[in-house]
Amino acid sequence: MSKANVAIAITAALAAAVVAVVAIAQAPADATYRGAKICKMCHSGLSGVSPAIVQAYDKSAHSKAFADASETPAAIVAEFPEGAPIKKEQIKYVLGLGRTAQAYLDANQQVLPAQWNVADKKWEATAAVDGSKQCVGCHTTGYDVAAKTWAQPSVGCEACHGPGSAHAGTGDKTKITNPKSLPKDRLAMVCGRCHSKGTDPTKTYAFPIKFRPGDDLSKVFVDAKPTTPGRNQQYSELVGSKHFGAGVICTTCHDPHGVGTTQLLLRKPITDLCLRCHADKDMKTHAPNAPAGATCATCHMPGGVHTFKAPH
Repeated sequence: MSKANVAIAITAALAAAVVAVVAIAQAPADATYRGAKICKMCHSGLSGVSPAIVQAYDKSAHSKAFADASETPAAIVAEFPEGAPIKKEQIKYVLGLGRTAQAYLDANQQVLPAQWNVADKKWEATAAVDGSKQCVGCHTTGYDVAAKTWAQPSVGCEACHGPGSAHAGTGDKTKITNPKSLPKDRLAMVCGRCHSKGTDPTKTYAFPIKFRPGDDLSKVFVDAKPTTPGRNQQYSELVGSKHFGAGVICTTCHDPHGVGTTQLLLRKPITDLCLRCHADKDMKTHAPNAPAGATCATCHMPGGVHTFKAPH
């Protein structure tokens, strides 16, 4: 066999292997969502999964991304002085943990026209959009856009591992998505499903419809390719960066389970993470005029932007 034919054969084999990994790693097409409570029944140390994962998840922002205010009134962090733009009794659903800001929905999943600025302890006007089309799909797990219902409030295990009914019923590891088994670009898409800016192909929803971990996100989501800073568009920024081209993806720096991580689910402090690859850089000589407490992100990720461009 000629060298050219050998190269073609190897390429074909590798391509087939990638396809096989994606197929094997995904939950079956007919699998349904069961919710994290079912996952926890086994995945609390009894099946080889560290209980630290479950414990860390319960404390994470993902687990508190959405709450029913009537069931968990303490989820509301806002204050309601006289003259507040919305009344507490108008709130049915809470969006987010309330680390920087917290928005609210009424019983019809409509975003109320003000959000609470946590740092400044004040109300700020926000667009009164349809939350069922703009927000809820990423703040819940297994969201049904037609019925406007979800399998689980907040971002649960199945948001990243796919619907777990087939796995829960058999314990078969091939019937649940293991994100680590996915090609790097597909693994990043699991995060990109929500940490991006764009719409579904119909331009109706601000999140992809029927996306399951392991799928090709580009088939069900049109990325807006933002050029200005914004919230929840980290994946949109990352995929256009040199870092992404070099194989750096979300989980390179972040642990989605949050086990032993620092703020923002970082595996290590920011500069320590950067120096794993950029070991030739020394802050004292690379940025001698940096202010006290500065990190690599101070200059290369202003405002949390994930394009990693050199400062101007």
